[in-house]
Amino acid sequence: MTSTDAKTIAPRSQMILIGAGILLTMLPVTLIVTVLKELISLRFSVSLFWAHAFMSTSLFGGILFAPIAGMIVDYMPSRRSVIVISLLINSICFFIMWQTASFEIMLAARFLEGAAHITALTAWMASGASLGDPSRAGRIMGALGGLLILGITIGVPVGGIIAKGEAANVLWSAGVISAIAAIPALGVRGSGLATPSSSFRDYLKTLQQTPWLLLPYAYTFIDRLCIGIVISSVTLYMTEILGMDPATRGIELFYFLLPFAILSYPAGRLSDRFGRIWPMAIGTLFFGVVYTMYGYAEGITFSILMVVSGILCALMFAPNLAMCRDLSSEEQKGSAFAGYNVAGSLGFAVGPLLGGSIYAWLITSNDQLEAFRQTFIIAGSFEILCAIISLPFLIKLYRSKLAR
Repeated sequence: MTSTDAKTIAPRSQMILIGAGILLTMLPVTLIVTVLKELISLRFSVSLFWAHAFMSTSLFGGILFAPIAGMIVDYMPSRRSVIVISLLINSICFFIMWQTASFEIMLAARFLEGAAHITALTAWMASGASLGDPSRAGRIMGALGGLLILGITIGVPVGGIIAKGEAANVLWSAGVISAIAAIPALGVRGSGLATPSSSFRDYLKTLQQTPWLLLPYAYTFIDRLCIGIVISSVTLYMTEILGMDPATRGIELFYFLLPFAILSYPAGRLSDRFGRIWPMAIGTLFFGVVYTMYGYAEGITFSILMVVSGILCALMFAPNLAMCRDLSSEEQKGSAFAGYNVAGSLGFAVGPLLGGSIYAWLITSNDQLEAFRQTFIIAGSFEILCAIISLPFLIKLYRSKLAR
């Protein structure tokens, strides 16, 4: 075997391990969605508000801890140990949630679980971003991003199957899966740095020197915000206006998420060949246009819009991940992807709240259908404006040769 072959195979085996780890790490995120009412409202005799709060607690735990997670990932001499320890803490938190009779302990464990999850995910993504040469960054990050979305996609139906006997089964199952997710990390090569970054000030200095990182951050914030509205407001639209039962709603979301997951790798390859700029801008622009049409579609037309939305999300998601990789130095990859995850998590947390607020404001002067239509038009406009406003900056970034 030639040295070139060895260099090709080594990153490939590492990609398989990192990809498997990311998929397993993301599975528990949506595993509990189908039985949220039973797990929280019925089990602890609290209102549905607290069921929603339980979901958000993990997100806010991740958002608040992400800067520290980034520093940990960049400071530790081996990302392997960071991943293993974080996932074991994640697993323990799920087992605590499974056993506790106290809702306060439930929320505390959920918050800690979010912090552990964001640390593991940041370390996984930073490890993936360190693989291969820059000319292959798009396909690498596209593949990893696709597996991330695939984990979220299959978590919902798998959670429903596990919960058929007893709702609490999803909690101990999530704990087991989190522990199993640590196994691939044992084969991840140490990727620590000879002179690791040891302070948050170093990252702020890097961000000041490379403000272009704000571009992928802005894109992931807007994209996750709109996907958060899909999960909440669009799901309610399917229920209240289109009259879909839970199974049909799940299928429609599957139409959205599956092409998103499986096309992220081809989209990454496309960005390696043609650059990151145009796939990001075009995908975002047309996703915004399609989004504004949700309230005017039903039946097969609505299903087609879901599929097209997934395709367009893949088109912009993979290049955006690759751009974050392009713009971050090896010494700051952990912090760079921590910032990326913060922006995405914040968008996902804000999305349902914003969508619900816009709808509540519109329903005071419109009927239900029109309120939903205008909500989707406003949300889609966020994507359109993001593409239009950012395009001059993206072109300038391309000309600077800092990103492809």
